[in-house]
Amino acid sequence: MNLASRKHMPAVFRLTPKIQQKPYKKGLLTLVATLSVTLLSACSHNTISKDIESLTPEEQSLLTKASNDDIQSLLNAEFTLQREGPNKAFESFYDLANKSNDLALIKRLIQVAVAAQNHIFIERSTNLWLSVAPNAEAAYALKLQVLIQGNRTEEVTTLLTNAMRHNVSLRFLPIYLEENVRENDQVSTIEEAISALSPERKANQYIQLSYAHLLLLSGNYQLAITTSEALLEKPTSEKSESLYLILAFSQKSLGLLDDAIRTLDSATVRFPKSTRILTPLIDFLVENKQAQKGTNTYLNANLETPEKLQVGINLMRSLLEHEQAELALKTANNLPQKQLGLSNQVQYLTAIALAQLDKKAQAIEFMENVDGNLQSNATNQMALWFYDLGKEKDINAMVLNRTPREDMPEQVIAISRLHEEKGNKNLSFELVKNALAALPESDSLRYHKALLADTLGNWKITEKELIILLQKDPENPQFLNALGYTLLTRTDRIEEAMKLIESAYEKADSDPAIIDSLGWGLFLKGEFEQSSYYLKKAWSILPDAEIAAHYGESLWKQRHYEEAILIWESALETSPDTPLLIDTIERLSPSLLEEHKQDSSS
Repeated sequence: MNLASRKHMPAVFRLTPKIQQKPYKKGLLTLVATLSVTLLSACSHNTISKDIESLTPEEQSLLTKASNDDIQSLLNAEFTLQREGPNKAFESFYDLANKSNDLALIKRLIQVAVAAQNHIFIERSTNLWLSVAPNAEAAYALKLQVLIQGNRTEEVTTLLTNAMRHNVSLRFLPIYLEENVRENDQVSTIEEAISALSPERKANQYIQLSYAHLLLLSGNYQLAITTSEALLEKPTSEKSESLYLILAFSQKSLGLLDDAIRTLDSATVRFPKSTRILTPLIDFLVENKQAQKGTNTYLNANLETPEKLQVGINLMRSLLEHEQAELALKTANNLPQKQLGLSNQVQYLTAIALAQLDKKAQAIEFMENVDGNLQSNATNQMALWFYDLGKEKDINAMVLNRTPREDMPEQVIAISRLHEEKGNKNLSFELVKNALAALPESDSLRYHKALLADTLGNWKITEKELIILLQKDPENPQFLNALGYTLLTRTDRIEEAMKLIESAYEKADSDPAIIDSLGWGLFLKGEFEQSSYYLKKAWSILPDAEIAAHYGESLWKQRHYEEAILIWESALETSPDTPLLIDTIERLSPSLLEEHKQDSSS
């Protein structure tokens, strides 16, 4: 549910994650720029009066109420703010604001506190603000954030109660809840604070709205519906977008999709240009097998270009999820021509629509134009379509040509694995080899090439590449283990292999791959009991089919036949096509494979 996109209340100050750490260029900083030379050079009172006339009313208010000492203190505070930042300047501003009780100066203090991102400063500032203006809604809203983020439940209850006593609107509470819906601790704090209010206070419409939202979040959909409908029926309740959304999503969650659509339809009468209402309405229509109506709703919406574009892109996604490719293309053709940096999303979705219509060659043409954040996804998708078209040999050139250098290792390895899944290990090796030639400093590509070479029987290439890697990083346990295991399984250099594996184990004694190598090396040396110990440890960490093959064979060699068969049966359930597992069982207990085939077919 997209409740978090709620427009902010018209409060001036909000505690946000990122505050621009720069001096303010307006307000009192203009005052400093105007008066600093005048005051420091002790010019006449007439000069000061002339400068005051050019200031804003707020700035004039500060000065006309201030003595010369206060003006100098204010200038000093501003200079401290510019030179040393808001944390250093806060106390100076606080002393001035506390002394004067002037609202303009208190608001300036709030700005400094928020810029410092210091909750203690913010709380002190809002307390001062409320002591002068106990009905200041923005002060309650800002202090609420500090209290909730500190999980100070009782104080949140007190704050809400005090706000209601001073007839302050609590619209800031449901807005804050919407914006922090993913913060479980904060949601819990709000829930507990509301539950502690008196019955009279709980009847407040904004408390009720927040309560309805909490009911939706907790899955109590029917009570959320009842609460929302009651608020909508009250003539004095503010009919906010959030209220309609809570009701509609609660209805949808109970399978009442028609009711949810009617709720959002009625909301569009009140909020005809609200994308918060329009987007879920269109999604619900498409999901409810009314894709054409959803498309028409979009086409008839009177939205500005940015909103028209965002809602249209969301509609395309929804249509494609429900296999409505023709309507998705129609939507694409009706999007605003100015795509405001979103053309990649449009091109990507257009390509998906063409592919759904079995026009994959055309889809590839569109997808080739996609770059930016969607470039990797586009490359992966094109590779799949090339396979569908029987043009897998064209994939490698496509990948190498369109992938930026910084993304090459990750992208190439992803496509390499696709080739392997499709049974084309040679294409996989060719891609990695060519990518490594273009990017020889990439350890991940070199390591992947080494592993691939071994699966293709070119273990000497594996050895060569792993030696290069170890020359760069001689303490890397994965490189040590890979070379050790290669020598262990491909040569008779067992002692050399074991030194490498034991060195890897010293550095990473909980890595199941390394433990498996150590156990298998001990097996090849004839130390079967020790072998089983390590192989069992590896199996307990990672029940992998290749580990099962080794562990089962070690048990079998020690005549623990039933245990071995149990291990192999477990591995066959999850990885029935692993070559090493199949080869091991065929050598030692071929009847087990026959039984497994019969069980699978029955």
